[in-house]
Amino acid sequence: MRGLVVAVALLTVGTMAQVPLAPVPTAEEVLQFLQGMPISAALKAALAPVLGAGLATGRATPAVSLPFLRGLATLPPPQAEEALSIVYRTLERGFMVDALMNDVLKVLKMGQPWEAVMTNLRIRANLLVASQQVLVQHGIVGVGPQGPGGPLLPQDRLVVEMAWAVGDFVLSQPREPLEAFVRSRFQKLRGSVLDPSLVDPLLAALTPELVEQIARQAYGPSL
Repeated sequence: MRGLVVAVALLTVGTMAQVPLAPVPTAEEVLQFLQGMPISAALKAALAPVLGAGLATGRATPAVSLPFLRGLATLPPPQAEEALSIVYRTLERGFMVDALMNDVLKVLKMGQPWEAVMTNLRIRANLLVASQQVLVQHGIVGVGPQGPGGPLLPQDRLVVEMAWAVGDFVLSQPREPLEAFVRSRFQKLRGSVLDPSLVDPLLAALTPELVEQIARQAYGPSL
């Protein structure tokens, strides 16, 4: 019996080893695909250098960017251009956009109407801007590069995680307060996704007023 188990295990490992891994796309493939998309030449000309700089610095990655562009290529050109314009403006300001692109793909796969896709995209993009502004205002992060070509800083990931924490709270509507939800999220990220030297000052400065300020700036005073 033990020999049979070992044989099955070896067969499983061998079978798995025979499955070829999909090659990781390159930045050149991403930019080449962009040029072939049925969107306006003006948008391609504006987006290509910004996306190229973002791919070079890590603000966007080929593994996320290519599926994102492929997903948009299946949509009517006006819709693809609408989504690309927001990602372009977000990346142009120096934000990391992988999470933004992944979120668009997720909502599209859920079969949501286009209006819902764009509402979610605009809010997520607004949250990135609001998170950076509020964290800078409170001295938690410094003013980073205001463009896609500057060096990627650890605080850039902190801004993304703050934006996503506030956004996830609004989407999930948990029973706990917003500040408690955000604090719990960053406690989980501490030491795994984010360095403690980044998280600890944030946790020390975190207040209900701070996270509510981010939400108000992104969603409006009615939230």
